[in-house]
Amino acid sequence: MNAITSRLPARLAGRGQPGRLAGVGLLNGILAALLVTAGVTAYLTVGTSSTATTAVRTATVSRGVVLATVSATGTLQAATQLSLGFVSSGQLVAVNARAGEHVAKGQVLGRIDPTSAHQGLLQAQAALTTANANFVSTLTGETTQQRAQDAVSVTQARQAVANAKLSLAATRKSVALDKVTTAASTTQAQKQLSADRGQLQIDLAKQKADAATYPSSDAATNAVTADKAKVADDQLKQQTDQQSQLTWQQQLASDQAALKTAQTNNDTAGIAAYTNASNSDQGALNALARTLQTDGFQLTQDQNQLTADQTALTTLTSDQAGLKADELKLAQDHTTIATGQTSSKATQLKDAQSIASAHQQIASAQLALSSTLASIALKQAPPTPSALAAGQASVLQAKIALANAQKAYAETTLRAPIAGVVSAVNGTVGAQTSGGGNSATNGSASSSSGTGAASSAAGSSSGFVTLTDLKGMQVVAAFAETDAVKIQAGEAATVTVDAMPNVQLAAHVLSVAGTATTSSSVVTYNATFQLDRSEPKLKPGMTANVDVVVGEADNVLHVPTAAVRGSGRNATVTVLQNAKQTSVPVVAGLQGDSSTAILSGLKANQTVVLPSVTIAISGAGGTTGTGTGTTGASVGRRGGGFGGFGGGFGG
Repeated sequence: MNAITSRLPARLAGRGQPGRLAGVGLLNGILAALLVTAGVTAYLTVGTSSTATTAVRTATVSRGVVLATVSATGTLQAATQLSLGFVSSGQLVAVNARAGEHVAKGQVLGRIDPTSAHQGLLQAQAALTTANANFVSTLTGETTQQRAQDAVSVTQARQAVANAKLSLAATRKSVALDKVTTAASTTQAQKQLSADRGQLQIDLAKQKADAATYPSSDAATNAVTADKAKVADDQLKQQTDQQSQLTWQQQLASDQAALKTAQTNNDTAGIAAYTNASNSDQGALNALARTLQTDGFQLTQDQNQLTADQTALTTLTSDQAGLKADELKLAQDHTTIATGQTSSKATQLKDAQSIASAHQQIASAQLALSSTLASIALKQAPPTPSALAAGQASVLQAKIALANAQKAYAETTLRAPIAGVVSAVNGTVGAQTSGGGNSATNGSASSSSGTGAASSAAGSSSGFVTLTDLKGMQVVAAFAETDAVKIQAGEAATVTVDAMPNVQLAAHVLSVAGTATTSSSVVTYNATFQLDRSEPKLKPGMTANVDVVVGEADNVLHVPTAAVRGSGRNATVTVLQNAKQTSVPVVAGLQGDSSTAILSGLKANQTVVLPSVTIAISGAGGTTGTGTGTTGASVGRRGGGFGGFGGGFGG
């Protein structure tokens, strides 16, 4: 007996098959049988001509339970699914779980390399040992060896004070030496500046004397340029005159040869002509000789002038270079003096800082001595409450650190926190696995994501091992929006699984999603149901059908819903009494899956009329029969078989 049938009266629940609504199903069967009987009778009375028969259907007012349910199809999923992983990342050294394996609580699923965690454990143990030793030392005070070490520390601190005083004396000597060195350097720079100024005056006087011929090197340069032009002209004129001399010499030789020929030939006229020509050639040569002599003299004078002007230019250029060198040296002297002054100031500042630092070192050494004495006095004094508390706190912290290290070492072995079935194993020996620990996937938490998302989530995990607890199965089903508003948490439901059609499972509504899921313009809301008992054969992902009781009226008069017209106080039914039909006003209550509760207006065992069915029977000629009904069914036959029932009986 399931959650719904257990709430029916005994006279209905025990009748017929052990279905979800046995009494209501029996009533539907009776009404369907009446309709079939009427159709068969009409068929058997078929004549040779078409006739029309009106079938009057009735039902009896009875008292019982009226149930209203809504249905949907969903998917089974585990109420608890754990994604198990190691707390810390590491390399897998053992994988002890297989997909599909049933594991017990505490069973080892895998291990990662424990080397680092073991080292941390050893360090934590050593730290606890040290903390305990320090606390014992706080309680017992210093040993003889520690007191001897304290004496050495005092001696070292006093020696540091003496060394600081010696350092101050050495610094003062260094400061005095810096003053002497700086003064000598300044004097030397001043002497060099005076000497370079004297050299500048000498070079200025020499430049003045050298500028007697030409006032500047530019003027000397212009004179040299002009001299070079004159020398070039002289050389060109000399070359021209020499070429003319050569030409006249050739002409004289030619005329003399002609004269000799004329003399040989006793040519009186030729002799006279060539004699005159030879004399004229010799006169021209004599004049050119004097000209060439003049050319050579002029060239020599111009070359001498060029040499003198070049010498003057070189002298002036050298004087200017010397003056520039003198000016550069004076600038360097001024820079040297300024640098020396800056260096002197920097040295004075450095020396002052050194003196101050030496004094500070003495003060620091004296303070360190005082601190050492105070520290030794403190260590040799009896332990104070705060010191004891601090020691105890250190021991406690070391114990906590050791506990954490032990926990980290233990977490290198992954154990099953619950008993269940291994859904997936992600990782092989030698692979790296990321940390993150465990996470749970709750069936009710994923109800808003739809049955498809819930089922896919159940089969995937990013952890090392996915563990499913099959003891508390749930169903997530999508209900139409008109049905979803009728469902509330805690309501009873009946679940059937396609894989086990003869098994009905009691369940109750766990939650209803607050957001809708829309697919192909169809709006649905996901509801999560918790099975009231587990079934070993159930597996996540199976298709499940859910019926939810959304309304119930116990021990009430009811009639088939098809017999009621209208609703509430505006409802009427047709009562059959003494073969007479009378419309009676009633107050209709809960409208269930097949019947409607009648709150007033009828009595038990009265007969009410259901909507009539008109059946048209075809003649022998084989014409197709047609049937009409108000809200009932029509039956037609041609050659054999029944047409489908339209409209039903409303229950």
